[in-house]
Amino acid sequence: MAKIPVNRRRRALLSVTDKSQLEDIASLLHSFDYELIASGGTARFLREHRFPVTDVSEVTGFPEIFGGRVKTLHPAIHGGILGPSLDDFTDVVDPPITPIAPIDLVIVNLYRFAAAQARGADESEAIEQIDIGGPTLLRSAAKNFRRVTVISGIDQYEELLHELRFNNGDPSLEFRHRMAAAVFRRTARYDEAIAGWFETELGQPPADAIVLRYGENPHQSASMLLPAGPANTPALAAVGLTQHGGKELSYNNIVDLVAALKLVLDFTEPCCAVIKHTNPCGFGLGDADTTLRRALLCDPVSAFGGVFAFNQEVSVEAADILAKRFLEIVVAPAFSAAALARLAKKRNVRVLTFEPKLFAGATRGKTRAYGQIVLHQDEDDGFPELETWNVVAGDEPDAATSQALAMVWKVCKHGKSNAIVMGDEQATLGVGFGQMSRVDSVKIAIAKAGEQELDLAGCVAASDGFFPFPDGIQTLAAAGAKAVIAPGGSIRDDEVAAAARELGITLVLTGRRHFNH
Repeated sequence: MAKIPVNRRRRALLSVTDKSQLEDIASLLHSFDYELIASGGTARFLREHRFPVTDVSEVTGFPEIFGGRVKTLHPAIHGGILGPSLDDFTDVVDPPITPIAPIDLVIVNLYRFAAAQARGADESEAIEQIDIGGPTLLRSAAKNFRRVTVISGIDQYEELLHELRFNNGDPSLEFRHRMAAAVFRRTARYDEAIAGWFETELGQPPADAIVLRYGENPHQSASMLLPAGPANTPALAAVGLTQHGGKELSYNNIVDLVAALKLVLDFTEPCCAVIKHTNPCGFGLGDADTTLRRALLCDPVSAFGGVFAFNQEVSVEAADILAKRFLEIVVAPAFSAAALARLAKKRNVRVLTFEPKLFAGATRGKTRAYGQIVLHQDEDDGFPELETWNVVAGDEPDAATSQALAMVWKVCKHGKSNAIVMGDEQATLGVGFGQMSRVDSVKIAIAKAGEQELDLAGCVAASDGFFPFPDGIQTLAAAGAKAVIAPGGSIRDDEVAAAARELGITLVLTGRRHFNH
C-alpha cells in the first residue's frame, strides 16, 4: 500500500474563457506563492504574461484528448478539490497512482453558450459550447467550500482580490460559503439555457411541462414547468398548491396568483390582498371577514374579476362576501368546511389552498426570457430597513403611525413601479401603480380614495422609489397625508425633506428600495 504524499504549497486551478482581469488575479496569487495550474488558452495567457504555470496534464500524468474535450476530468484534479481537510489530506492507494495534492482555489468561467445561441450558431457549434468540465469543477469546489474557494465569474474578482489581500491569501469561510451558493445558481441557469436550446431545437415544450390553454392572449401558446412530485399526484401539489374547485388555471391566473401570494406572505399579521393584473387594488389587516371588507375599501371596482388571497383560514362569513362577487381565484392556507361548501357553488371560481413551502427552494427569484436573452435575479426578501429607517422631517412616528407606514411600505413593494400606496394601520385607502411619472401615481392614488369617498386626513403614504422633486410630497400633504415613507436616494433628497418640514409632515427614508419593474 502506498501513501499519497501531501504538497502543502497552496494551489489554484484556473480555467477561464474570459481572460479579463486574469493578470491581476494571477499577480496577487503569485505574490502569495500559489502554484498556478491551468491548461489550454488559460495556460498560454499566463505564460505570455510571464507567470509560472503547471499544466493540468503535468498534474494528471495524462495528455488532453479529443481536441481538449477531456482534460480536467481526472482523480488528480477532482481528488485535489474534493479531498478532506489539509490536516488529514492523505490516502492509501494500491497500486500507487499519480500523487494527489490539495487544490485550494478554483477559478472557472464557463464556455459562452448563450453567446453562441445569440449569434445563431448551428448545432455543432452550439454543442461545442456546452461546457462539461467547467460546471463539474465549479460544483466540486462549491461542495467542498469549507476548504476550497470557488470563483465562477469575473463579477466576483474584485471581492476575491480584497479577500486575498485582507486575509493573507486565504479567503474567509463566509466568502467561500457565498461563492459556493453563487456557483449553484450560475450552473442552474447555465443548464436551463442549454435545456431550453434542446427543446427549441425539437420545436416543443419541455417534456415535463404542463400545456396551458393559452398565454397572455389567445393567439399565444404557453406552458408551465413544475418540479416533479410523487407518482399519481396532481402537478400543483409538487409546489404545495391544491385546487379544490373551479376552472383550469390559465397563464394570467397563475401570474396573478403568484403576485397575490407573495404579498400576503410578506405579512405575519392576518391579512387579505386583492390583486388585479399583478397589482394590489386593495389590502387589509384583521380576521378573515373584517380584513376582506377592508381590502375592498379603496378600489372595489378594480377588484371585479380579481384574485383574493388570505394568509389565514377563510371563514364562512368571508366566503359569503366573496360568493356575491365576480372573481377569478380565492387562495388561502385553509377554508372552513362551510366556507369551502359555499364557494363550491361558484363553478367558475378557482379555489386553492397553499402550503408554506410554496416559494421554497434553490430556484427562488425571478427569471425572464426574451428570446435568447435570459435574465435572473434573486428574491427580494425581508424588510430590515423598517428597523433602521431615518426620520428626516417631522415628528418621530408613534406606534400606530409606524404600523401604518410598515403596512403601506410592504404593499407598495408588490405594485408595478412607479408605485404609491396610501392607507392607515388597517387598510389601503388609495393606490397608484405603473405610471411613467411618480406624481401621476400620487394623483391616481388620491383619486381612487376620492371615488370611494374615503377620508385621507391623517393617512400615511409609501413610495417605492425616491421623490425626484418635492411635488409628490406636496400633493400627498395637500390630500391629508401626515407621514410618508420612501427609500430616498435622489440628488434632491434634502430639498424634498425641506418641503416636508415646511408642510409639517413626517418623512421617513429607508435607504433600501423595493422596485417592481
